[in-house]
Amino acid sequence: MSMNFSIRIHIILRNYNSINRLILQIVKSTYRDLKNLNEISVRSKMYWGYPEDWLDHWRDDLAISSEYFQKNVIYTLIKNEKIIGFCAIEERPDEYEIGHLWVIPEYIGQGYGRFLLQETLGKVIKAKKDIMVVADPNAESFYQKMGFATIGHKKSYPKGRFIPIMRKRPV
Repeated sequence: MSMNFSIRIHIILRNYNSINRLILQIVKSTYRDLKNLNEISVRSKMYWGYPEDWLDHWRDDLAISSEYFQKNVIYTLIKNEKIIGFCAIEERPDEYEIGHLWVIPEYIGQGYGRFLLQETLGKVIKAKKDIMVVADPNAESFYQKMGFATIGHKKSYPKGRFIPIMRKRPV
């Protein structure tokens, strides 16, 4: 009996220490983060196995410029003092748009993107407006699980490729 008790205490303490080391924060991005954010967006896009020439064509769309940074709200997801993702929200008079949502590949599929998006929207959304996103086709099911519906498609590169335009109505 005492051996069982000792094993349980050891497991509880080990799990408690692991949880204490797992620190997640969502903070507003600073200009110093810009280089890191741009690296994350490219690495995340590469996760889907696109050819290098496609990525080269999309690099400008993946990049956060100084001007974009100044005009929009960007939050970073930090795990154990390392930026592992970011989300940028653009506010327009009649809607919000998710301009960027990226998580580094080793954290994709583990709930970090969901957490980052939910928390960012909770911090940014102040008015009852639609939330739009022009998504990568590989992320369409993710956004559907987050309550977005596909309302159309937009031509993309290369010729013949279309990407979903998605909307989430305010609740």
